[in-house]
Amino acid sequence: MRTARILVTGATGFIGSRLCELLSLEYRLPYRALVRDFARATRIARLGAELVAGDLADVASLAQALEGCDAVVNLAHGDDRGARKQTRNLVEACTRAGVRRLVHISSMAVHGPAPAAPVLTEANAPIRRWREAYSDAKAAGEAVVVDAGRRGALETVVLRPTIVYGPYSFFVTPIVHDARAGYISLIDGGRGVCNAVYVDDVCEAILAALDRDDAVGEAFLVNGDCRITWRDFITTFAGLVEGDKRIHDHALDEIAAHWKRQRPRLRDNFGATLRLAASPEFHAQLGTIPLLGRTIRGTKELAGRLVSPERKLALKSRLQRRSIAVHRPRPPTPLIPSEGRVVREAYRSWVANDHAKARLRWRPAHSFEEGAKRTADWLRFARLI
Repeated sequence: MRTARILVTGATGFIGSRLCELLSLEYRLPYRALVRDFARATRIARLGAELVAGDLADVASLAQALEGCDAVVNLAHGDDRGARKQTRNLVEACTRAGVRRLVHISSMAVHGPAPAAPVLTEANAPIRRWREAYSDAKAAGEAVVVDAGRRGALETVVLRPTIVYGPYSFFVTPIVHDARAGYISLIDGGRGVCNAVYVDDVCEAILAALDRDDAVGEAFLVNGDCRITWRDFITTFAGLVEGDKRIHDHALDEIAAHWKRQRPRLRDNFGATLRLAASPEFHAQLGTIPLLGRTIRGTKELAGRLVSPERKLALKSRLQRRSIAVHRPRPPTPLIPSEGRVVREAYRSWVANDHAKARLRWRPAHSFEEGAKRTADWLRFARLI
């Protein structure tokens, strides 16, 4: 590989940490890890790698981090709203530093939260604003990188991973925690297609993108080869936990009805306003404003002269009963999955990886059975099962 030193941004994340391990222990390539929060860097600190403090929002830190680097792997993703600006900061810093190649890790989410079957290849999958924060943020960041490549400012390669799993995966650990609590959570019977790719295979795709010249200017979907359902994926990892477990299957209409009930209604806003207006704490805060304080005290004194003691007692009793009713704990309800999880697991389409195989000369090396076994070994090591 023709590179002097690689800068890895997002190095403390799930994929970034594994990439650093492989760069240190298997690939033996020189790299530097950009670290925003050193409290999250314990996994890569043991590798003896060069760690440098920095943030994509801090231009000066990027200039320092890029010294002596001729390639960058961008795995960083902070706040969705700042994705475009932060990616632009990195691209501009790379250009000034004379970086040769930028491999940008995007996501299949750029094609929308639920792309339809005919658009699941790089050639015809649209990228536009989807009115979904994560998809739009990933698309905005990717657009900055693609533009830099077209202008000739950098050699750029974009990778769009699917559902990345493995040790430390946030797709796996919640399943295990649920199973330890005695249940398995499915959406729509778990019939959705799980486009799962093992984390080491994603890292291999990153290395291929750094190396191959015919990948420059291209974007690649990075998916595994195993066509499994979300039921297969979830029950595989839940089954590693001993003990009886009940399956809770969240029907899509049940989830939709729950979300509809959660939308605030006009009377909810009106009731909340009345409760705030009657709150002694609110009155106390208003009383700190001299003019309002005098008005409130005067109004109370006038009401005290006009309302009889019996009427005051009746009003106070009614308000107390209403307050108790409002704050009475409600019986627990089954935990409804998040919107992101519902979109992900209700998905019914397979994502193609043919372009990556043809142009990157890459193919996933791990079957789902192999990836699940390696993940299970880590779960035992971490004493989660």
